[in-house]
This record gives sequence, structure tokens and C-alpha cells, in this order.
Amino acid sequence: MKAPRILVFAGLMALALLANADVAHAQNDRNCAWPIEVSPEGIANVVLPEPFARDFIVPFDTKYETMTIKGTYPRVRYFSFVVYAGRTPTTIAGDLYDSQIAPDPGSVNPFVRPGSTVSRTHATRQPVSGFGGTYTLVVSRNDLPASGNTIRIPRDEFVWVFLRMYVPSADRSLSGHSLIGGVPLPTLTVTAHGSSQELPPCSPINEMQDMAAFLGALFEGVALQGGEGKPSTDRLWFAPPKMPPVRLMPNPHNKYIAMLPGAEYQPGRIIVIHGKAPGTPDTHDGSPVWEPARTFQTVDMRYWSLCNNNFALPLPVTSCTADLTADVENGYYTIVISDDLLRPDWLRPNVNWLPWGDNQYPKLVFFRNMLASPDFAFSVQEAIDQGCTFNFNLPYIPASDDTREAGQCVQQVMGDYYPVAAWCDRTTFVHGGWRACMNE
Repeated sequence: MKAPRILVFAGLMALALLANADVAHAQNDRNCAWPIEVSPEGIANVVLPEPFARDFIVPFDTKYETMTIKGTYPRVRYFSFVVYAGRTPTTIAGDLYDSQIAPDPGSVNPFVRPGSTVSRTHATRQPVSGFGGTYTLVVSRNDLPASGNTIRIPRDEFVWVFLRMYVPSADRSLSGHSLIGGVPLPTLTVTAHGSSQELPPCSPINEMQDMAAFLGALFEGVALQGGEGKPSTDRLWFAPPKMPPVRLMPNPHNKYIAMLPGAEYQPGRIIVIHGKAPGTPDTHDGSPVWEPARTFQTVDMRYWSLCNNNFALPLPVTSCTADLTADVENGYYTIVISDDLLRPDWLRPNVNWLPWGDNQYPKLVFFRNMLASPDFAFSVQEAIDQGCTFNFNLPYIPASDDTREAGQCVQQVMGDYYPVAAWCDRTTFVHGGWRACMNE
């Protein structure tokens, strides 16, 4: 079969630079803060990154007992700290996201409604708009007293500490930190045997040795096996993995449904996706996370996105659309994926377009829901809670039809908010729109 050979070859090529085992197991020998950034650009485009997010990563060796993280609340839609245990990650050791991180004395947490007991700690006054407050968080192997800002990790376990930031606000301060919420990255102080050291900022980040060590930890010795095949019908189904592979560093505050469109692009055809858009905030223009954007009446979730990714190591993103960029008509979005190099002129302006990308790689399409409201009954989170899942066990690639049964279950839960998808002849879509493509 053609697809498995391509996938194995792609995996070997992507990991060729990791052949040296010493490099693959190297740590942050530069001993600096945040050596690795994951983003859609350049060599940082690995492990399915989001278009409007930045992940900053630091390895935390067992020779250190604690890591103290001190920072300023960034002007972003969302930020969090997640700790993954194991050189090849096997578990999520702990996590905290923005509204859970208590402020320092005299400061305010701008991700919590004013007046909440969580929003301030002994605050003397509330800063204008709530930003400018600071926080302190500790990652520790010691048995520290109970604290809301402590993530405890196994004593003898190597871990990766992730800082994630989504959708930075417009940077009117001209600080030079426009992609990281208008503030510097948090400082890191590590402690061993009673001696503390503040790590200097890494400059530059994403040195080849650091990226090699990171990718080596995730994928060394892995070659993708199997293939998506060709879907048995034109209808394509999104469904959530039963256990998202931890080696892909899944964000515990996102829940995912995946669609596998088939091993090869179907010439003369397109993929059409249609669904109702959940309500989200418009923080980019300065609104708080609890106020709905556009014409929405409620904040149903913090963020959503749909991304097309190469299903070949190191799993880069090809293209995405998200709540803040998607064109929505009467509350609904329509997305077309095609193999055009540029947005085709036969698409109406209100149709969102994503390129298929390089034809030699099969694709994996992810739809993400972040921090859905408990009052919103149509989220991916709710579908997972009801057991609508399928098996997704790397390095084995699921077949396209493997999501069918679970996808039908998910659609029952999500209703109009489910992203209905299908292969469709281009001429059918041009003349009849998305409805003409959803015959099954």
C-alpha cells in the first residue's frame, strides 16, 4: 500500500537528526529559562500547534527539588501551566489555568470576575482593567504545605513544564511582547539542596540541540504504522480519542474530536464542514473572558478552533481557523478544505477556506473546545462524558471509518454544534452550497 510506505518514510526523515542517542536524551544543557517554543512557524511547528497559541517549554531534571515561577498575568484569552511526567511523557503530573492561579498579595487576577474571593489576595486596590497583577507558582518534589499555586510532581521523575498562552490581546503598550500578552515570560528559579538559582532567559530559543532533545523524547524510535485508507462513504465523522496520546502533549483544558479524511486527496473534490459556532469572548480587543463576543448572548467556552494537520512526524499544522477569525453567518460557519495553493475565487466571501497542504502527507483534522461552560450541554467535553469515543493509539494510525460509530454518538450530543463534514464534488458545492454536500 502506498500510504504506509509514505508515512514510515516521513517519520524516518523527520527523525533523522535524532539518530544520535546522546543528543536525543540531552536536556537543557544551557541551563536557561524556556528554551523551547512550539508555534506554527519554522522548526517550532511540531506536535499539532494552534495558530493563535504559543507553548513555552522547559525540562525539569530530577537534580532539582523545586521550580518557582514568578510572572505577570498576561493580556491573553487563556494561559496555563501543565507538567508532563517522563522523558517520553506518560502522564500529566499537574496543571493550573489562569483563573485558578491565585495572585500575589496586593495583586488581582484579571481572569476572575471582580469581587470574587479568588480574584484578589489582600488587595489594597484593583489596578485599572485588572491587568498588571503578579502571581507565584511552585513546581515541587517536596512535601510542601497545601497551596493552591503548587503543582506537586514525583520525586524521581523527569518532567516537562509547559506554559501555554492563547490569543494575545492587541499590544497597545508597544512592549515588544505582542505574542506573549504584553509582558515578559515568567522568571524561573530552581532549588537543589538548599541552594537557589534564577535561570537567565534563553537566547536564542529553539536551538537545534534543544529541539532535537525535545523531539527525540517524544518520537525516538517511532514510525507511524497503518493508514487511513479511503472512507467507505463521502460522509466524514469527527469523534474524540478515548485516550489522547500523552506523547502529543495534549492540553487538559482542551477537549478534541478528530476526523481522518483518508490517506489521499480526492482529485476534483473538496471537504466541506458546517456547524453552529459556540459563544466565546473577544479578549483581543480588551473585553474580559466572561463577556461574550460579537452577537453571542453567552460565553459557551473560552475558545474553539479547527485545524488541518499533516499526519506524519513531527505532526506539523497545515492551517487553522478559530473563533476569532472564522466567518460566521446566522450563527453558523462553513469551512472548505481544498488542494488549491491560494484561496479559490469560486468560494463566497463568507466561506472559510483551509488548504490541504502537501499532497504526499495524509491529514488529521482536529476540532478543539476549550473550557466549556458547565451550562453548555453541546460541547466535546459533554460527548466524552457520555462515552462517545474511539481508539487512537500511536504509532498506529486509525482508519478513516474508525470514527464513524463514535461520531454518530457525538452528533447526538452536540446537535447543531457538531461539525458535519463530507467529501463533495467541487461543482456540487459551487451550485448547491454545503447542504448539497450532506446527502447521507
